[in-house]
Amino acid sequence: MVPPSLFPADDCAYIGVALDLPMDRLFTYRVWGDERAQADVGHRVRVPFRGRTLTGFVAAREHGTPAFKVLDITEAPDDGATLTPDLITLGGFIARYYGCSLGEALAAMVPRGVRHKGKGRKRTRVTLTSTEAADAFEERSKLSAAAARVLRRLRVTPEGFLLTDLCRAAQVSPSPVHTLAKQGVASLTVERSVSDVLEEAAREAPKTEPLSLTPDQTVCVDTLWDAVEDKRFETFLLFGVTGSGKTEVYLQAIDRCVAGGRQAIVLVPEIALTPQTVRRFRGRFDRVAVLHSAMTDAERAAAWRRIRAGEADVVIGPRSAVFAPVPKLGLLVVDEEHEATFKQQSTPRYHARDVGIVRAKAAGAVVVLGSATPALESYRNAQAGRYTLLSLPDRIGGRSLPSVQVVDRGSEDERAFGKGHISRTLEIRIGEALKAKGQVILLQNRRGYATSVACERCGWLLECSNCDVTLTFHRHDGMARCHLCGHEDRMPQACPDCALPRPAMRGVGTQTVEEELGRRFPDATVARMDSDSMVSRDDYEDVLGRFGRGAIDILVGTQMIAKGLDFPNVVLVGIISADTALALPDFRSAERTFSLLAQVAGRAGRGDADGRVVVQTLMPDNPAITLAAEQDYPKFASSALEDREAFGYPPFRRLLRVTLRAKNQGPLDARAQETQRRIVAAATSETQILGPAVPPVPRVQGFYRRHLIVKAPGPREIAAVLQALRKAPRPKQGVEETWDVDPLGTL
Repeated sequence: MVPPSLFPADDCAYIGVALDLPMDRLFTYRVWGDERAQADVGHRVRVPFRGRTLTGFVAAREHGTPAFKVLDITEAPDDGATLTPDLITLGGFIARYYGCSLGEALAAMVPRGVRHKGKGRKRTRVTLTSTEAADAFEERSKLSAAAARVLRRLRVTPEGFLLTDLCRAAQVSPSPVHTLAKQGVASLTVERSVSDVLEEAAREAPKTEPLSLTPDQTVCVDTLWDAVEDKRFETFLLFGVTGSGKTEVYLQAIDRCVAGGRQAIVLVPEIALTPQTVRRFRGRFDRVAVLHSAMTDAERAAAWRRIRAGEADVVIGPRSAVFAPVPKLGLLVVDEEHEATFKQQSTPRYHARDVGIVRAKAAGAVVVLGSATPALESYRNAQAGRYTLLSLPDRIGGRSLPSVQVVDRGSEDERAFGKGHISRTLEIRIGEALKAKGQVILLQNRRGYATSVACERCGWLLECSNCDVTLTFHRHDGMARCHLCGHEDRMPQACPDCALPRPAMRGVGTQTVEEELGRRFPDATVARMDSDSMVSRDDYEDVLGRFGRGAIDILVGTQMIAKGLDFPNVVLVGIISADTALALPDFRSAERTFSLLAQVAGRAGRGDADGRVVVQTLMPDNPAITLAAEQDYPKFASSALEDREAFGYPPFRRLLRVTLRAKNQGPLDARAQETQRRIVAAATSETQILGPAVPPVPRVQGFYRRHLIVKAPGPREIAAVLQALRKAPRPKQGVEETWDVDPLGTL
């Protein structure tokens, strides 16, 4: 930076900088001379702040000399603006609507590699030096819980992990990994990263030609193009049954958009699970950019700069791709718009679908929300005329939807069949599918081997010491694990309360199903997809690639197998426990159940052979299950919307959830009462306030929890409550308070 003394006294400007801090204000700094051009609105700057140097974004140019001492910026590191004016404006909306600071909103828009200079395509691989070294270290040292979790994973994975994948799998920071490395137990090898797996695979995708459209698809594409060509903001809900060709509608609408000189963003639920989507777009378009969190910082930064320079016609990614700096946005697609993964679960707690609509409106762009099971909010908006409904009621090629058979696991016949988790009906259907050389997908939306461990005599439960939940037993390493905090315990040989030997394992997870399949179908090749087995980004590509080539006969997994999979040889889908989520005390439980069942059922029958679905349940008469079996979304939505309206839940009321947590319950309860009083003072007479109350899971990661639910007629009333909360003094005595506007659940 050039010393200010070299410039005339008036050769300076004052800027308002938004910092990534929970402080609802801009901070004023001074820039001199030529740096004024490098520190305009949207530029990154590094500034001194309370003894530290922080990176922020210029959000305003202020005229005149402030009445207080102003510090100079430390650096303006970039030649051009990182954020365009429309993204700065969008950040302001996010800050107001979701109750965060402008700096927090703007920081969420920019990949870390752009904010902090990604340092090349390098990654660190962690391996166990030797079993002997690990044994010796464990004998002479007392391991921390985090180091023990790391060591157990390294013992069962000889090829090792990427450091980021290991930390995510073991739920630890890099610190215990480095401690093990210093002790000679783990080996850290820095290797050059290959280009992102999905990008690399997509480049190899053969070029494809547009498919012939059905009459319904033609109507959809023409309607979308009319709006894009007119640069007329409009939101369309593309409601199409599974296998109806929604992706081809996206492709051809985007093709026209690009031909007209504009760009498109395609949001997908989880990029690591949808390599097929990336390949399809690479097959049609030359200038495609991918943005997602599994890329290295350098890869994301390079993609971001390509997009900002206008060198990408189509941008594909999960929720954060809604902020891709495309210069001429014409079309925004949100595929599987009902998915919960579009909602950010940390500050700022935005929903990518809703933020995307706001962004598109400012740009005069068109939004397409696609789903076979739309979110009830979206469906209601279409009914009310706020969205335009486009329909694809039939599958491509005249294929029929799969036939669905509901199996009552509580029936006398099923109880007589045995104690296994695969019913007689499902076993017969699997055998038939394998005999016909077809493939099978089985859904069990619980990972692990047993979801709880209990004493059958006194009722003792093996529970997490940090969270108020039971531990899940994982057979591959013999550990019982908490899926909230990562805490682990060894299986006790006897009940610690009454000494009864061998506590019982209850509940069924994906590992249980995998083991049972091995016994019943020993000649079949079985693979499992859940967050335990899919540790790295390579794992998804490997399993799905082998399944696509026919090297896997049966694929068993959690909800990740319900998304984005299109394999024509899948003739059977089995759902092991259809009612897993129905017992949860949450207003969305029925909607989630219906959506998951309908989506995974739609994986069957996409080829020439007819598809079949077997749904196992203990609640065969529940509407969420019976209507999912019938693939009757309109009837389900009608019933569910009636319930939502009767009980005052979205889309008929707006929600704000305030969650507080602390190590000690005294200060926690005191702050919860203070917060409740502030909400009451700011709320209108039409606003309903529930709580403070103890959530269904009272304690998580060692923190006690309380929450309040605010039900309001609209966003204006929620904004008034948020404003009161933001003005309140920050909580003390170790209490944390967070606000979630439009929460996806209340657990």
